[in-house]
Amino acid sequence: MVSANENQLRYDGRVVVVTGAGLGREYALLFGSRGAKVVVNDLGGNFHGQGKSNAADNVVQEIRAAGGTAVPDYNSVVDGDKIIQTAMEAFGRVDVLINNAGILRDKSLARISDEDWNLIHDVHLKGSFLTTRAAWAIMKKQNYGRIIMTSSNSGVYGNFGQANYSAAKLGLVGLANTVAIEGAKNNIQCNVIVPTAASRMTEGILPEVLFNELSEFH
Repeated sequence: MVSANENQLRYDGRVVVVTGAGLGREYALLFGSRGAKVVVNDLGGNFHGQGKSNAADNVVQEIRAAGGTAVPDYNSVVDGDKIIQTAMEAFGRVDVLINNAGILRDKSLARISDEDWNLIHDVHLKGSFLTTRAAWAIMKKQNYGRIIMTSSNSGVYGNFGQANYSAAKLGLVGLANTVAIEGAKNNIQCNVIVPTAASRMTEGILPEVLFNELSEFH
């Protein structure tokens, strides 16, 4: 009989960059458990993008405690080149990039300020673009890259009070499609995921019953 571990998809020797350590924590822990070296990026703020915490450090400690290899990064995704630089200085390559960092500034359409609009697009859409662009030349030289953009049900279907967030999240679908086309000849693949999870960003946003149900799968 073949054990589950023998069938397990492994990432030994690969370097994975994960932005955002809320839901991103799960990705980082999984990659770490599969042999990847992980860069855990998180500013440490709340879901409005304010304040500080030890989010990145905590995830790194979890990965290391389980026998994995990881380093933290505290840069904003609008400084995507600095995040990729952290990976290069620590591990010398970047194989997988998960653009997952996000904030919320929920208001009805008429009440969204320019700042609310710009901050959401900076973190979700522009930040994903800048971090991807920073990793692009590295992946192209390696002739290998895997990029994941994190969209949302709000982007696909819309949601009251989230015009800024919805627009940015669906923008990531268009970005991913083009990245996939441009990367194909250099073995750089790009996909979009649309997760629903109990995380720092959805606490207080999802109905409590649903949030608690999702938490049970943690």
